[in-house]
Amino acid sequence: MNKKLRGFLKILTVLVVIAIITLIILINVKFNKDKPVFVETDVESREWTLEPDIESTMIQDNYWKYVRAAYVLIGEAPDYEYYKIASGVPRNDYEVDNFFIEESNNLMYYHDDEAKRISHVAVDVSAYQRDIDWEAVKAAGVDMAIIRAGYRGYGTGSIVTDDCFESHIENALDAGLDVGVYFFTQALNYDEGVEEATYTLNLIKDYDIKGPVIIDTEIMPVDDARTKDLDVDSRTDSIVGFCETVKAAGYEPMVYSNRNWFVQELDMSRVGNYKLWLAHYSNQPDFPYLYTAWQYTSEGRLDGNDLDLDLNVWIE
Repeated sequence: MNKKLRGFLKILTVLVVIAIITLIILINVKFNKDKPVFVETDVESREWTLEPDIESTMIQDNYWKYVRAAYVLIGEAPDYEYYKIASGVPRNDYEVDNFFIEESNNLMYYHDDEAKRISHVAVDVSAYQRDIDWEAVKAAGVDMAIIRAGYRGYGTGSIVTDDCFESHIENALDAGLDVGVYFFTQALNYDEGVEEATYTLNLIKDYDIKGPVIIDTEIMPVDDARTKDLDVDSRTDSIVGFCETVKAAGYEPMVYSNRNWFVQELDMSRVGNYKLWLAHYSNQPDFPYLYTAWQYTSEGRLDGNDLDLDLNVWIE
């Protein structure tokens, strides 16, 4: 037998052995993938410790990284509902460590030197917070006030001005705060969204509004709410009608809601390019889209005011 043939047979033998070993390993993994792996740590006493299946853990980790990059998960494991993240809508790249509570005033901020992002503190109020010392609000470190201009009745559909709109906006401006406004919607379609925006614009036309004009869309937890069974397309139409009317008037439109409502009740491919104001009461929002403002508590306290307030970190 010549040398070339012998060399070939040796290589072939090695390859066959490797193939057999690989096959044995694969069969073992297939039939024992759910069994824990044990490692002997003390030969004399025969004590054993449980070691996680590293391969399975890596597969699980990679799976969830992919899922969370592509979907918003609603609910509790393992019964999640999966909502595809809309393409073409800006995503946020906020770093968790860049959110911080300032010890001097106990307010939330965001700072990012690399991206040159800074934040401001905003408070949002309505007739539910009547007696506000706006000078004390300013002194406590708040930069902006978002005032409820009005709302649409959930039953009648009538549009109403907030009882405290005039006093809140005038006193906030007098205290030196930048001011924006919001309207609580119960619109059923595009035209009603336009109507709500037109009403709001008429209310603010004589005021120095430097902040956004916002549509507040959220659940009305009563059985006879006119928007109770409104479909996603109609609700989105109403938001677009509001925002486009505000934009045409020269103001900055914004959409306010909570994480689940944004994802489940709105077509984010149509509203995600407006500025978003996210209500999410947690240490860090679990929300993929770019948001300009984060309402992080509804129970905030400010020196000089003995009442619960909605506090927000506003990121520019």
